[in-house]
Amino acid sequence: MTGTTMIGQTLSHYRILEKLGAGGMGEVYRAEDTNLSRQVAIKVLPDEFAHDAERLARFEREAKLLASLNHPNIAAIHGLEEHQGKRFLVLELVEGQTLAERLKKGRIPLEETLDICRQMAEGLEAAHEKGVIHRDLKPANLKVTPEGKVKVLDFGLAKAFYEQAAPVDPSRSPTITEQMTAPGVILGTAAYMSPEQARGKTVDKRADIWAFGCVLYECLTGKRTFQGETITETVAAILKSEPDWDLLPGNIPAIVRSLLRRCLHKDPSRRQHDIVDVRIEIEEALAALSRGMSSPSEPGVGASRGLSWRQVVQWTIAGTVGLTVLCTLLIWYLIAPETPTRMTPAVRFAMPITIHQSTSDRAILAVSTDGTRLVYVAEQAGKRQLFLRAMDQLNAVPLDGTENALAAFFSPDGRWIGFFADGKLKKTAITGGAPTVICEAVDGYSGSWGMDDTIIFVPRWNSVLLSVPAIGGTPKIVTTLDISKGEVAHMWPQVLPGGKATLLTVVPGDITSMDDARIAVRVIGEAEPRTLVRGGTFARYVATGHLIYARKGTLLAVPFDLDRLQVSGSPATVLDGLLTYPTTGAAQFAISDTGTLAYISGGAYKPDLSLVLVDRRGVARPLLPDRAEYTEPAFSPDGRVAVSIRAAVDDIWLFDPRRPGLSRFTFGAGDNRRPVWTPDGNRIVFTWGHTGARNLFWKTADGGSEPEQLLTGEHDQIPQSVSPDGTLLAYWEANPNTLRDIWLLPLRGERKPQPFMVTSFDEWAPKFSPDGRWIAYTSNESGRAEIYVKAVQGTGGKRQISTGGGMWPVWSHNMGELFFLNGNRLMAAKIDLESGRPPSLESLFEMRLDQSRPTSSYDIALDDRTFVMVVQDEQQPARELRVFLNWFEELKRLVPTGK
Repeated sequence: MTGTTMIGQTLSHYRILEKLGAGGMGEVYRAEDTNLSRQVAIKVLPDEFAHDAERLARFEREAKLLASLNHPNIAAIHGLEEHQGKRFLVLELVEGQTLAERLKKGRIPLEETLDICRQMAEGLEAAHEKGVIHRDLKPANLKVTPEGKVKVLDFGLAKAFYEQAAPVDPSRSPTITEQMTAPGVILGTAAYMSPEQARGKTVDKRADIWAFGCVLYECLTGKRTFQGETITETVAAILKSEPDWDLLPGNIPAIVRSLLRRCLHKDPSRRQHDIVDVRIEIEEALAALSRGMSSPSEPGVGASRGLSWRQVVQWTIAGTVGLTVLCTLLIWYLIAPETPTRMTPAVRFAMPITIHQSTSDRAILAVSTDGTRLVYVAEQAGKRQLFLRAMDQLNAVPLDGTENALAAFFSPDGRWIGFFADGKLKKTAITGGAPTVICEAVDGYSGSWGMDDTIIFVPRWNSVLLSVPAIGGTPKIVTTLDISKGEVAHMWPQVLPGGKATLLTVVPGDITSMDDARIAVRVIGEAEPRTLVRGGTFARYVATGHLIYARKGTLLAVPFDLDRLQVSGSPATVLDGLLTYPTTGAAQFAISDTGTLAYISGGAYKPDLSLVLVDRRGVARPLLPDRAEYTEPAFSPDGRVAVSIRAAVDDIWLFDPRRPGLSRFTFGAGDNRRPVWTPDGNRIVFTWGHTGARNLFWKTADGGSEPEQLLTGEHDQIPQSVSPDGTLLAYWEANPNTLRDIWLLPLRGERKPQPFMVTSFDEWAPKFSPDGRWIAYTSNESGRAEIYVKAVQGTGGKRQISTGGGMWPVWSHNMGELFFLNGNRLMAAKIDLESGRPPSLESLFEMRLDQSRPTSSYDIALDDRTFVMVVQDEQQPARELRVFLNWFEELKRLVPTGK
């Protein structure tokens, strides 16, 4: 039952009315949906293919692809059905004529052409965003309704970006499902095929952009872009010939001519990369036409307009001035000394990237040694993990088991990726599989995998370099800090070729920005690293004989002798707009041995955090005028505020509302964080880490004494609260075996810690109640962070306060409420611990709080009505991941090594 014999027949509840056409994927009919009293299009697989499993698979594949596309410029699918063994698609019936039928009348006027192509681009844009390419875009697959709406039809040959298969023999039949979309199989209509499609090469969305250019050219000229009497001749023209540009009418705007040439570039790497940009340029051309111009920057072409005498004089003067300037520039060019200029190399690809705040100051980007693969840490759908992208593929693939990743680096052979997550240094194969734990790494920043299968890494900030075998083992210390020189950290290692030396960044304790750090090289057998560059961070050696490093949002290069381990000459800027972090020295770039450069744009990071006072209605007013990387604000009993400010070395500062400006409270080398006032306001407890773990200290609030150490230990100790009588300090400790645990430290007599909550779960942020009988804290024992309350003394159980998630509890001073954060929302729980009644929860307000690090971002004043908060003022600018090929040629031109 095919062809005209189906007319009048019924498939399920669809009555066939007339045949509309036929193609390789089936016959198309107009039909009536008797259930809904509407007309639809039915695409039926011919009877001779009914038992062909491969054809059926193609048919079902088309249905799934169409179903994923929902856009006004794409013909919709209503369903995939079967009736008496016959499979068919139920499609939107698009009235009107195809663009091929319209072109039989000749070329289409300019403005109508641009409107048609704008709508076509919008449909393709929606498909490409879904990861689908059409592969058979042509006038016959475009319909224009009587109302002028353009519909893209027949995604039957479409191909998802991520469904790349291995190359196959081009001579194999394209009807085989596994191979019909693979490189090596030629599909699509010959006249609109891209050169790579005609050659049977890998096809991506740029094939659609080529076909788009062919359709645009045909609309403007009325002629096919490439013609031949046979398919072979047509394909030969595509591969060897250029379009006849002389056929374009004289009124075509320059912006459209330029766009057309870029869409029809035979080299995909130089072709227009994204249909979004195509659509924008067409919209600009349409807007220019509506203003009576041929392009946004040109006067109208084709309209005859007389010039007044005043215009003639103006043009004459302008021409004379222009000629004078031109001559001056020419003379200057001839006599000026030749200086190297910075040119931007060709971009292989660029893509937006969402960076999770908690990883933004780590080494989140890496390129394999041979330049064939790229790995990075990014956030997608709220989940942070590693993404791996092969350079010849269009989509990055998330790597299973890499959730919560912080930083990444490749093994020398490119088969493994080292990364930090969940307090561990791990590795995972690029082919997939469960990651392997190598060793403990509390808060890893970066690593470098040497040829001897040893990894040099930084386990945390304020650390030295450690080494560990890639197969796992106990880390060993590689470098030691020179306390006499004020060193507080060694960061950003790179094992140099030969394995006898390692580049690193040395952090002095007296700097406020990592732009002022030192780049050094540590040689095996030598006691101290040799300083190479003063004023820079994140150094990398490249095979051209250069040392590449970052400073203030730029990438600099200086010649470097690998044998003598010495730099020579003066550094020069080779790239602007590099995302760098002055607080940690992270620079988001990576370079392969083959000259592939990958980097994230954005320039030097500027903090967007403010310290504000907020009332219970959410009305905020500035507390301090300047932005900085504030964190962990804490009110004193008399209204002063202590706050940590993150820099190359963190310190605690005090603000007194009665006096202008901030006063520095801590001065010791290393990070000073997490201020906690004693109830009398006379002392501040804080954590201080010079090297190794951060331990507990306190100091008089007037600054008149030296810090006194309260406790030592091998794990980080974070103070959180002092009991109202001043006798106990509640703090939490980061233990890799039991995770975060809560302890109580007596502040009088023998200072012997007492466990409060030590389990296999995370418990942190303990806060004493105003009467000293209870501690509120955060725990993830339920599978997510929630707020609990437990008695300080006795064996009573705990009570859960929050129900939908909660962190960082703070008591009101009258004990009537317990505040906590649920995301960016401040919650208040009215509680009566004596009665045992469930708490009453109230959402107070929502602010854009800083949650980039696991620290508290608010506190409450004595009046229980005013909060001090660290808030984000605005969104950070969009970041873009860019990849340059053959960047070494540009580098050698800008910074010659003399070799």
